[in-house]
Amino acid sequence: MKPSQQMEEVRSGTFRQFSYKDLKPNPLNPRRIFDKAPLKVLKDSIRANGILVPLTVYLEKRNNQHYILDGERRWRCAEAIELDPNEPKKVPMPANVVDPPSPVANLLWMFNIHNLREQWELMPTALSLGALMKELGESDERRLAEMTKVSKPQIQRCKILLTYEKKYHVMMMDADPEKRIKANFFIELHPVLDLYMSLPKDCSAGKSRNELIDHFLNLYRSGRIPSVIHFRRILEAHDYTIEEGKIDEIKQERFHQAMRQISESRKLSIRKLFDPLTAEDKSIASAKSLCEQFLTDMRRFRIEHVQKRAQLRRALLAVQKYVSDLLIRFED
Repeated sequence: MKPSQQMEEVRSGTFRQFSYKDLKPNPLNPRRIFDKAPLKVLKDSIRANGILVPLTVYLEKRNNQHYILDGERRWRCAEAIELDPNEPKKVPMPANVVDPPSPVANLLWMFNIHNLREQWELMPTALSLGALMKELGESDERRLAEMTKVSKPQIQRCKILLTYEKKYHVMMMDADPEKRIKANFFIELHPVLDLYMSLPKDCSAGKSRNELIDHFLNLYRSGRIPSVIHFRRILEAHDYTIEEGKIDEIKQERFHQAMRQISESRKLSIRKLFDPLTAEDKSIASAKSLCEQFLTDMRRFRIEHVQKRAQLRRALLAVQKYVSDLLIRFED
């Protein structure tokens, strides 16, 4: 059965009233992180007005249990209100009971409904995407994007996260937002890890891939990596070792040394080690751009036929002297 046909399994059914105790969260819900602060506004609204938008639920016949397809945030708020030790209040839960969907239809329903409302945290999305890929035997990013309404770049990012071990998934889904490691950390780190695996072993000080992850996590938590985009400096520095399609051995050795240092030290920062490696190339690129712009501007001014030449001549001689001195130095 095609995914579009499986989606049609989720049809409108019977309207009923439930208690929060009658319902359970959907085990396939890609949204697994529910921070307390964003829920407070919804909880206050439900306390004052009740649940205005019915949930969508289905009955799992094998255990006679109703599961939530749409409305877990409302269910969590209702539970919190009824269990409030200071001011408990009954919260009736209106719901539309639909036919139990297949695992694929369940996942597609939740992707198509929830992801259009609010962006999920990326790691829970990745886990549900992984489950969908397994159920369908599908890995094509374009097809997955069409089915889930998740953008192709986000699909690619999710697939990167799925390459990490479970313990790192847990870090990205910590219930405490202050302790939670953002998915972007692991996404930006991924090409750096791949780079380490392609370099001589001494560049990583003998560390395994997971040991490198843990080392960079320590640097990140200690503030030595203040922004995850600093990982891009390492990739820029690697590009610096290649000049006109060939590896510059001197630059390569400096780069390898920096890679060893950052993999060993808990005190050095990426920028301190890798910025100097790319500074020279950036200066050359800027100087080259200025030379090209100077020539373009001078030709546009058409000054070769001007009458008042003295001041301009002195300025051009100064430019000539500076350029001549540089050319002599470049011959050394």
